[in-house]
Amino acid sequence: MTLEPPTDRRKRRTHTAVLDAAQELFRREGYRGTTIDMLASAADVAVSSIYANFAAGKADVYAALAWRTATRHAEVMSAVIDASTPRGEVAAVFDRYVAFHRENPLALRILALTDVEVGESELAREAKIRIDGVLSGLIGSFAGAVEVAGADVNPRALVSVSWAAVNGAYSLFQRRMVDEATLDAMLGIARADLLSHVGVDDAS
Repeated sequence: MTLEPPTDRRKRRTHTAVLDAAQELFRREGYRGTTIDMLASAADVAVSSIYANFAAGKADVYAALAWRTATRHAEVMSAVIDASTPRGEVAAVFDRYVAFHRENPLALRILALTDVEVGESELAREAKIRIDGVLSGLIGSFAGAVEVAGADVNPRALVSVSWAAVNGAYSLFQRRMVDEATLDAMLGIARADLLSHVGVDDAS
């Protein structure tokens, strides 16, 4: 078993259907509240088909979904940005990060593999290593853009603080500790703080 979709077309369809179903069920019911039977029903596949694709069952499904989320995150964050200035590019990367998490409310939790122990699944252990590498690479890439734009503090530290602020704001929102207006205000503060340390050639 691997984290990647199978090359066989039929197995790949099952793999995709199960991950799509898991994404919705884990968001709505939580990992613990979702059963293999629920996944099979939502994906319109047999329970045996899930185990044929995910040997450790639900934990493997979670790991594969986490890896798919990480790869999509990397694709979104790495796409070419059409910005007129280096500072504008930094602003655009920040905005992409915010938008990704707004559109993928499960991402923070699942990228951290919050709901599974790596001992439950070999795939979960592999997913954690890979995801850590992807996220570290994204931070490094963003820090490179900050460095090009010019920063008055350590670029990697600045990016890390910025992402932590966004993650914290979304975490509070998802726990219903802040409303959407407050979330937007917090994200605006985080954006302004980031840009206050970066260049002076753009008013983004």
